[in-house]
Amino acid sequence: MKKTGRSVYLSGEVQFSESDASLAGQTYFQNIMVDERRGYAYKVTFVSAFPQVTIPGTPHNVAFAVQSFSRRELLRMSTAELELYAGRRQNLGGGTLAANNRTIAIYGFGGDRASTECNYQNQYVIKGDAMVTQSLSLCVDMETLGQSASAASYYIELEEYQVTSDEEIMLILAERAGDAAGLAD
Repeated sequence: MKKTGRSVYLSGEVQFSESDASLAGQTYFQNIMVDERRGYAYKVTFVSAFPQVTIPGTPHNVAFAVQSFSRRELLRMSTAELELYAGRRQNLGGGTLAANNRTIAIYGFGGDRASTECNYQNQYVIKGDAMVTQSLSLCVDMETLGQSASAASYYIELEEYQVTSDEEIMLILAERAGDAAGLAD
């Protein structure tokens, strides 16, 4: 595995009305990046909301998880799988967002989840060993603010790595090792 020296910067906004999958009134998922080139992987190095400074009081700092699902995978998920990957099956033996191999990072904040007060620079956690091989998606909380107010702005920095075929296979296996097979039923 070798750094290519190329960095990728993703920014934008996702919203419930354009989501790829959702859990009614709780969470929605949306794919934000696809790179199906063989021999490349990415490491997430920074995650933040993108502040909406032109409209004071706009709560675009909605909590979200950065995950490695493609749009195709999201469209095929059952309700039980969506619950698992949203971290909503912990009392059913399914685990939390942190226990899921598909979760790469979490952006959020403590206290009042609907607050517009947020330090955009340090309200995130990234798994140090997580690598993205093909796709990146967001799992967004909409329980507090509701569907119409749960648009989430994001800014994500990634470092590109060149990987051998064997390394890529190992990364894909590690990424999918925590899949919902058997846990979501």
